[in-house]
Parts: sequence; structure tokens; C-alpha cells
Amino acid sequence: MPRALTQAEREAIRARLLRAGRELFARYGLRKTTVEELAHAAGIAKGTFYLFFASKEALYAELLLQELPDLVQRLLERSFHAIDDTNEALVRFQRELVALIEEDGLVRAVAMDPQEFTSLLAGHLDVHEVQAMAMNALAPLFAQIQEAQRRKEIVDGDVLEILGVLGMIKALPFSKKRIDPQLYPRLVTRMSQVIADGLTCPARRKG
Repeated sequence: MPRALTQAEREAIRARLLRAGRELFARYGLRKTTVEELAHAAGIAKGTFYLFFASKEALYAELLLQELPDLVQRLLERSFHAIDDTNEALVRFQRELVALIEEDGLVRAVAMDPQEFTSLLAGHLDVHEVQAMAMNALAPLFAQIQEAQRRKEIVDGDVLEILGVLGMIKALPFSKKRIDPQLYPRLVTRMSQVIADGLTCPARRKG
């Protein structure tokens, strides 16, 4: 019978699994990454993996929920916290979202197909609990949008609907390889401005 792991050993293995998960999920995505690959990358046996996570989906969700508050903070610091003008803040938010998708493989994997991500988690995790934790991490962003709505600087509507509109720009980085390199940055600039204008100009006229 193998000896029990010490607390220090458990912490070290968990850290290695998180690092391995971040690298492999970013490179191959959730569906194509196997528990065997995660265990091998962390230097442990496959059976040991299950002492730490019930499934690869549980590891994936923990990584995302662990990083989501920092990602939201980055978006806010470079948009709403950086400038008072709401229209320009929305433009910067979208451009920063594009940058995140281009730079971060884990973010890109989720942004590519959120519905597939949710379906993969179903049956492995309490999806409602994961969604509640995600909503909690997004609360500072919700607050910024609701405050701008209160000031009549963003159109009325459900906050998730507003975020859905802002998220439409993510289609561009996934089409980047099919777009002329000289045209691509201009499209990011134009689309972010058009969306920002659509969310702010009607509210300003009404106000």
C-alpha cells in the first residue's frame, strides 16, 4: 500500500497539475486533452490525478475560476478605470478583449465556443455552481455597466445582453488568418467603435 502524501507533497502536485492544465488546455483545448497527458506532464500516475480532481473538466473549471477575477480586473483597469468617457471605455474594453484572446490560449479556448465548454462541463460538475462563481467574478464589470446605465451613458437593458453585444468582437481574432494583415487592425478599431457607438449614442440622445 503506497504511503500517504504529505501536505507539502499534495500542494506541490496540485501546483504541477494546474501548470500542466494551463499549458495543455491552452494548446489543445479541453476536449482533446486527456487525463493521461495531464498526469504525465505533472509527473504523476493517472490514478493519482483523481486524488486531486474528479475529472479533467474539474481541473479546467478551477483554472478558469482562479484566473477570471484577474482577467476581469485587467479589462477594467485598461478601460473603465483608465478613462471617464464611457464610449471610449467600451472601445478600449473590446480591444483589450481581442488582445486577451490573441495572447491567452485558455481564454481563447473558452471564447471560441462557450456552449461547447458548458456542455463538456455538464455531467462532471455542478454547472450552476460554476456559473454562480463566474457571475461573482464578473460582478465588478456588471457594476461598471449598471452605473453607466444609471448615468444614461449606456442603453438600458440586461447587463448580460450588453456584455453579449461587447463580446461580438471576439469573432475577429478567430477569423484573423483569413483577413488581410493590414486590414485586420483597422477592422478591430472600426468594429469596436461601431459597437460602442451603438451602446452609447442612443442613450445619450435619450438622456
